[in-house]
Amino acid sequence: MNQFKVIAADIDGTLCMKGEDLMPLTRSAIKKLHAEGVKFGLATGRPVDSRVLSYAEKWDLGFPFDFAIGMNGGELYDLKTNATEKYYLLSKENIRKILAFLMPYDINAIVYVDGYEEVRCLKMDDFMISSKARNKSHVIVGGIDTLAEFDTGKVEVQFKGEMRDEMLKVVEANQNPAWIMTQTYFDEHHCTFEFQDPRVNKGVGLEKYCERYGIPMEDVLAFGDQENDIGLMKSAGCGVCLSNGADLTKSLAKAITEHDVLDDGVGHWLYDHVIDKK
Repeated sequence: MNQFKVIAADIDGTLCMKGEDLMPLTRSAIKKLHAEGVKFGLATGRPVDSRVLSYAEKWDLGFPFDFAIGMNGGELYDLKTNATEKYYLLSKENIRKILAFLMPYDINAIVYVDGYEEVRCLKMDDFMISSKARNKSHVIVGGIDTLAEFDTGKVEVQFKGEMRDEMLKVVEANQNPAWIMTQTYFDEHHCTFEFQDPRVNKGVGLEKYCERYGIPMEDVLAFGDQENDIGLMKSAGCGVCLSNGADLTKSLAKAITEHDVLDDGVGHWLYDHVIDKK
């Protein structure tokens, strides 16, 4: 537990709730470990752009992120090079195929053309209105032709939570080796599915970063809560799931926090199992 050189963490549902600030104990623990030389970075389903990187300042960490894994592993930002690499985009043809079987249902589909700078969606629903206000995005509304104009990192699908079982059956009936679907959020009101190239997961970005700097994976600690965090936690030497996480993610994690995200789960775990164990 004392040898960790890198910490990678999901944002929403792990470090904080969507759009919220870090809890005080989580902030304190991250700052303390970073001051001791531990690299810290994000691993998110969001595209990596200035908005994601600005969380370091928003959260008052006192340092920029050493790295950021975006689009569930399809993007890797490296502070040292100040550059973002992209991997395994979904082709325009496959975006069309995915949208074609989803269109008959009451869903909204979203693609990112240039991070949050240009976002395309099927309609402006409450989710998109909130996202646009929060991220100051330029949003273009259109149909399949609009969303499938460019290759993209993922197709994000939003719908009511009560539709989840129905949509799982739809996805299962339209399986294709050209993509995978991962559930990234679910509660009784809302659910999010994300379609990506099957080679993409957050662990890919983490492994690429660690390989670049010769960091053994056993020296990496990762935190997550949803199914799109499974690759991240499998790649890390120690993968920790928040107690509020998805059942499948918790079943595959090496540890589960004693506290949930609203009760400073990451901070408590770091102090109890890393900092105070030194």
